[in-house]
Amino acid sequence: MRSPLEVLEPLQESAIRAGLMTRRIGTTIHLFQEVDSTNDEAAALAGRGEAEGTIVIAERQRQGRGRMGRQWQSPKGLGLYLSVILRPTIPPHCAPVFTFMGAVAGAEAIERTTGLIAALKWPNDLIVHGRKVGGMLGEMAVEGSCLLHVILGIGINVNQTETDFDEDLRQTAGSLRVEAGHPVDRTAIARSFCESLDGWYERFLCDGPLPILEHARRRCLTLGRQVTARSGDQEISGLAVELDDDGRLVIRDARGASHRLLAGDVTLTG
Repeated sequence: MRSPLEVLEPLQESAIRAGLMTRRIGTTIHLFQEVDSTNDEAAALAGRGEAEGTIVIAERQRQGRGRMGRQWQSPKGLGLYLSVILRPTIPPHCAPVFTFMGAVAGAEAIERTTGLIAALKWPNDLIVHGRKVGGMLGEMAVEGSCLLHVILGIGINVNQTETDFDEDLRQTAGSLRVEAGHPVDRTAIARSFCESLDGWYERFLCDGPLPILEHARRRCLTLGRQVTARSGDQEISGLAVELDDDGRLVIRDARGASHRLLAGDVTLTG
């Protein structure tokens, strides 16, 4: 167990690698002090033939982003900003399952490291005590009908305090440090995430997406709630009743009609 001062020190590749028990994820680690985006850096490496399982970690992102191009605040030395290269031999339309895989692995890493209970908000948010502490961003490269690679990025607010967030985010954003009441070891979070993701990826290669989706359903706080969902110009309100086997959120509106969303923004309304 490291002291509170030690867990606030900069990340070190050797410390992340020490004791890392994985088959694929993290066999190669690129650790940067600062990048525009770990997803962009990983995509560039993947385009040059970098091996599956390679991870990119940064102490700070200048242009960190979430879904739909939204900014992800990435202050230096406080969060975990990590992306991994995956090369599954699957059709491109199956790739969205990796967002759920990453979210499940992120939730498990949070729980194992801090004891906090982490839930998922469809499609990619990590929630602790009602506040967003992390999110996933999956991006892929396709050539014709062939999936070349998937870049799976995770951002976790680890040691931010409330004053580290912009004022307009303080009601909804949280960090593991705030929720746990003490500084949290980013090295342990990174290692635990890699180990959990490694296990789920191996299971995906053996058993397909259904075990991942079943686990995501159990953690998904969106299900059983009244929601308003926006996808493009479409807005749907109703009860979130199911996460189907393609990862789509099924919403039943007031007339009883079902709508299936593969992507979009969801607000919990009840």
